[in-house]
Amino acid sequence: MKNLTSRICALAVVCAASVFGQGSTGSITGIVSDASSARLPGAAIEVRNLETGVAISASANEAGEYTVPLLQPGRYQLTARMDGFRTYSQTGLVIELGRVTRLDIALELGQVSETVEVVGSAPLLESESSTVGQFIENKTVTDMPLNGRRAGELVALMGNAVTISKGVIRPRISVAGGRGDQQQWMIDGVNASNVGLENPQALFNPPVEAVQEMRVQQNGYSAEFGNSSGGVITISTRSGTNDLHGALYEFVRNEKVDARNFFAADKAPLRWNVFGFAVGGPIIKNKTFFFVHNEWQKQRIGVTQTLTVPTALQRAGDFSGTTNAAGALTRIFDPYSGTTRTQYANNVIPASQLDPVAVNLMAFYPEPNRAASNLAGANNFVGNRTNALNLSTLTLKIDHVFSQKDRFTFRHILHDFPTNNTAVFARPEADPSGNTSDRRAFSYLFTEMHNFAPTVINEVRANIQPRRFTTFPLDYDAGWPQQLGLQGVTGTAFPRVNASGFTALGATNHGRIQQPIWDHHFVDSLSWFKGAHSVKMGGEFRYSRNAEDFNQWESGVLTFQPQGTNLPGTGNTGNALASMLAGWVHRGQVRKLDRVDRHASYYAAFVQDDWKVRSNFTLNLGLRWETHTPRVDANNRQNGFDPTATNPVCDCPGVITFAGLDGQGRTIYDGDYNNFGPRVGLAWQPFGHNKTVVRSGYGIFFGPPVPGSNNMAAGFSIDGDFLTPDNGRTAPFLLQNGFPSVARADLGPAFGAVAPGESPIFSPQFIDKNRQLGYSQMWNLSIQHTLGASTIFEASYLGNVGHKLPGPSIAVNQVDPSLWRSGNMQALRPFPQFNAVTSVAPMWGNSSYHGLNLKLEKRFSHGLNFLANYTYAKFIDDTYSGQEAGESDLAMQNLYDRAAEKALSGNDVRNRLVWSSVYEIPLGKGRAMLNQGPLAMILGGWNFGTIVTLQQGSPMGLTTQTNGLGSAFTPGPQRVNVLRDPALPSGEQTVERFFDTDAVAAPGTLVFGNSSRALLTGPGIINFDVSMLKNHSWGERYNVQFRFEAFNFFNRANFNEPGRALGAPTFGVISSAADPRSLQFGLKFAF
Repeated sequence: MKNLTSRICALAVVCAASVFGQGSTGSITGIVSDASSARLPGAAIEVRNLETGVAISASANEAGEYTVPLLQPGRYQLTARMDGFRTYSQTGLVIELGRVTRLDIALELGQVSETVEVVGSAPLLESESSTVGQFIENKTVTDMPLNGRRAGELVALMGNAVTISKGVIRPRISVAGGRGDQQQWMIDGVNASNVGLENPQALFNPPVEAVQEMRVQQNGYSAEFGNSSGGVITISTRSGTNDLHGALYEFVRNEKVDARNFFAADKAPLRWNVFGFAVGGPIIKNKTFFFVHNEWQKQRIGVTQTLTVPTALQRAGDFSGTTNAAGALTRIFDPYSGTTRTQYANNVIPASQLDPVAVNLMAFYPEPNRAASNLAGANNFVGNRTNALNLSTLTLKIDHVFSQKDRFTFRHILHDFPTNNTAVFARPEADPSGNTSDRRAFSYLFTEMHNFAPTVINEVRANIQPRRFTTFPLDYDAGWPQQLGLQGVTGTAFPRVNASGFTALGATNHGRIQQPIWDHHFVDSLSWFKGAHSVKMGGEFRYSRNAEDFNQWESGVLTFQPQGTNLPGTGNTGNALASMLAGWVHRGQVRKLDRVDRHASYYAAFVQDDWKVRSNFTLNLGLRWETHTPRVDANNRQNGFDPTATNPVCDCPGVITFAGLDGQGRTIYDGDYNNFGPRVGLAWQPFGHNKTVVRSGYGIFFGPPVPGSNNMAAGFSIDGDFLTPDNGRTAPFLLQNGFPSVARADLGPAFGAVAPGESPIFSPQFIDKNRQLGYSQMWNLSIQHTLGASTIFEASYLGNVGHKLPGPSIAVNQVDPSLWRSGNMQALRPFPQFNAVTSVAPMWGNSSYHGLNLKLEKRFSHGLNFLANYTYAKFIDDTYSGQEAGESDLAMQNLYDRAAEKALSGNDVRNRLVWSSVYEIPLGKGRAMLNQGPLAMILGGWNFGTIVTLQQGSPMGLTTQTNGLGSAFTPGPQRVNVLRDPALPSGEQTVERFFDTDAVAAPGTLVFGNSSRALLTGPGIINFDVSMLKNHSWGERYNVQFRFEAFNFFNRANFNEPGRALGAPTFGVISSAADPRSLQFGLKFAF
């Protein structure tokens, strides 16, 4: 039945056709009547773009209703004619991106040669759709103070949104209960995200000079939109017009006029230059138009880092002065002295017992350069490093009108994004932040619209989207393991070294090349208008490919924990750096993958009927089917895991399976083809004055999969994972002896397994064979009411309940708690033949979001626009998404008690207020007062923009530095026990003690902590960004604009989360803050 369903739906995709261009255009609809409200079938309608001269004709149907779809956003003139009536002409009618504009026309008796002139304006009420969202007009795009000058930043202006992280190319945002990786980013109606084989995120974030306008759909979007359970972000790029227009501009920043970071002794260096040009106009007037934009960003951005590094005494093995935050001596014990360990004399490791590799590593830590924040030695180093970025963005667009029946568009985008992050360490090769990378992404969009009849319109869109990505650590080819004396690895980069409580050494990966990467998107669409029905049917096809060479941990990853030098069961004993100096490894990993080349596809089909039941009541009815096919590797280089098959090595359950081997198909998990999402909504104007609309909707929305990494390639790599079997009492190997040898084994049921009693050496990863696509049920209720000609108030309630959501990778080789005992519990694991067994991004998460948003918006008129959003919301889930604003990112503590994972989401922001506005003072040329003369030049032409963000903090959880769960748990943290409420009153919170560190305690050995993933609320945000623009124009065509912008105008320290690991020197200590005040100056010449 499943296969039959999939074939039927795939056939529908091929044969069906759909949509108003995936939201890249707008449309207009209405009723033509006479003065007595009698309908006028056959009335001739013409809509003409005032900027391009392109005209589209339509006629009223037998019910007097008309619709003109697929209109490029902009200003239009609408004309209605019928014999016996005066001609109706409305000029300045604004068509917005992704919106159906309603305009009812009443014709007056008279001659056709007589004309009734009406001046139009931007629409306010959403009277045809139940979709809740936010339209962002061009004035906001161009005049707001945007830190980065990228369109994606504007999403944060709306309600029900939480910014997770900002990025030049990849902003990450949680929208209305969706996850940070569950949005659909679209540019000009096609996909602009990598959604097939990697973590979904935006690939392109266009500069504001290339953007016409934006729309964000939060809840209740039509069946036309899919592959998203967390909002749809649609961006429309600019097009040429009948007039030649263009601009030259440059924006600069420099640390000399900026403030100092709260934690920095000196200002971090900053050289920030953005410059470019835009030009658009006619090739053939009224027929062919072009637009070109090219921008370059040259950035040298200083980053202040506050770190915890070893002291000179600690480097020499002397821990006689090492204490906890209360000042009590942290005792260290000799791991070589047996199960009942002996404390080192005077808390000093003898020089003769120092591991030679560890001694070599000590030289690569920076020296402390400041007093520690507490007695435990936290934050004793601060330094500035530089992130160097050279970004170029090219946008080219050609529009051609063959006739009223045929229109064609070609659009090309290129993002070239090389970076070079310098080091704060004196030895840059060991700095974990130092790396070089290069991203290059292309988009080639072809669009053709054809009118088969006035009521039947077809549209084809094809987006070819190749890209590449490379990244390497600094000085990665210098043979660092050999120089350090580290044996058993073949890599040349500096190894990754993690000593708990101290800053790490070395990069997180040792080299990566991804090329080619494809994210292609094809849409074929048909729109049909019949009576009161506007029907859209259609389908999509997407193809993703990712070929990759990944030297993930070729030089090795070494982890050291306090357990190596502690006295088991005794608090405030052991130090991770001491464990390193003793050569007592907690975990060692090595991995070098063969090249993989994987691909997957996405299919979707839908039908949407917007039914005008009455003139004041519209029903939106839709159904969408969609699926992501399982991924396939060109050479079958991927593995699965069968938890029930018998392993011949140990005669126990758990076998690694291989694509294309022993009866396994080419895929490692099954497809999910039963993903049907109904959509229903209504828009009702209950009163006769057309000032109020009530809207509501419900739907099921399937989000993109999070397929995880490409690491499921067991047998096609050099791969070893060596872990202490008893929580540090026994080391898997000694540092000076190096990694145990790792040899490739034959593929088959015995792969990677060891016999009972042997130390395991392999940690398989797999995707659940029965994985299903996650989905959300969304609903909304909103009321809009206009206040005057340009202002609207909206109150909305949004609900979002998610099921089968992707979560973090889960360690499924945990010992059943009922079997726990002290000592080595490897034999008690479900799969004792392996170390950790990891289910990658399992689809078993659930979430619940309820949000109330109050919005007051004024569209630009009389020199002013503003948008105010206040959101009160609650967001709960039972697994973190990896894309969260807060720090509830705690792995599952107890695999056998999933109910205990339910907590506030890291994206739970209870209260959030955002205000944004643009104001033109009414002085100067073209404005209300002081139009000419010297004073007009001085006092006129000023614009002011503001963005104010007031946001409550996000949840965070607390863990123990010394994991008392040991090998029963691996590899996640142990949560703390709560003795009393650890939250401090705001007046008592400091950077040295953000919460009551004495209110929690370590649970002890083999005891789960009783705290939740979201125990506390982190610091909030108060931020003011401002812009001041001075325009000077001469003639009718030329304008010079000087810009001054200030980000974090009041220089408030918006702190990041404090240290969250009990026992670490930084526990409860805040070590970093967001950017201080930064000033930006710009000059722009426009014509």
